[in-house]
Amino acid sequence: MTDKLIKLLKSKKLTLAVAESCTGGALMASIVKVPGASEILPGGVVAYSDEAKIKLLGVNKEIIKIYGAVSREVAIEMAMEVKTRFGADIGVAVTGFAGPSGDRIGEVRFAISINNGVFHATKNFSGKTRCEVIDASVEFLAEWICEKI
Repeated sequence: MTDKLIKLLKSKKLTLAVAESCTGGALMASIVKVPGASEILPGGVVAYSDEAKIKLLGVNKEIIKIYGAVSREVAIEMAMEVKTRFGADIGVAVTGFAGPSGDRIGEVRFAISINNGVFHATKNFSGKTRCEVIDASVEFLAEWICEKI
């Protein structure tokens, strides 16, 4: 799916910056495996902890305090900030609970910031292993970006 994403971004002359939390860089890793990725990917951030989201991306700590790190509000701030910080046409973010423990395992929040707006999605990959949640999140996000651009 990332092959298709890169081809589409290249054809539209768009760049993509990525902010990842629960996927730990898996989306960026899948993108950079494809030749030509450097043309569309100026950079990204793995902001796993709340502190990293605040320090590296400028997410408002009050937003995290009020809504939690896995929330629509935080995902949107992450996407907007990574877009701005890397000067990209599109900013995407993913934050969620990959497991292995907790009552919200599989809940993942996604956001895309592009010129025609900011979009949010929530997926529930419950019943999947940690690796399966990460893989499903990467696949969903790559497909969703293609749909939105």
